[in-house]
Amino acid sequence: MTTMELKSLKMDLVEELLSLNDKEMLNRVKNYLKRLKKMEAEKEEEITKEEILAGIDAGLKEVKLSMEGKLDIKTAREFIDEL
Repeated sequence: MTTMELKSLKMDLVEELLSLNDKEMLNRVKNYLKRLKKMEAEKEEEITKEEILAGIDAGLKEVKLSMEGKLDIKTAREFIDEL
């Protein structure tokens, strides 16, 4: 959707809202928009399957490198002692 199309859609929505004279209806629209925004925000926070698989892949590569001695990995004890 282009910027102009988006602006036009917003203006249409504003016109519809301005045509409403029922306070209850306006409150219902307002609450509905809040719920939609909340749902969209929660949706953006979800981790995708691709992100999960990429994390697993990165972890497996680190394990392989550490087993080959190419990556310096500290044990939990070494880490705690260093602290």
